[in-house]
Amino acid sequence: MKHRNLVFTLATILLQAAVSAQTKSSSDWVGVWHAELDGQPGTTLTLADDTGELGGTLVMNMVSREGGQPHVIAADAHVLVDPRVNGNTLTFRVKRFHGTDQTAQFSVVLTGDGKAKTRCLTCGADAPVVELVKGP
Repeated sequence: MKHRNLVFTLATILLQAAVSAQTKSSSDWVGVWHAELDGQPGTTLTLADDTGELGGTLVMNMVSREGGQPHVIAADAHVLVDPRVNGNTLTFRVKRFHGTDQTAQFSVVLTGDGKAKTRCLTCGADAPVVELVKGP
């Protein structure tokens, strides 16, 4: 009986260690992440866990090259819907068009050293992969 309890306890400890190794803390994600487009602010992903759960916003800027110099001409802000962390990957949805139920699904993968790569999973096969850098 003692042997069986010991085996069960060891198996439980190993399982918990494996889950802990695979799951990144939300603190790894909390902060302001930036991407540039032609030297201009392109995307800003802001993440916080003030409520005990990870949440935030995604702002996508539209950059124009009209007139010779790139410049931001508009910004589209979204609240993250159903953000989930699985290991080094964050997924979430945003409403694609205001006033509709259409959503876009995003994936953000931590690549190390305060960097991550994001991609819209439902925006077509040619959706770009964008590098995000975590701000100070």
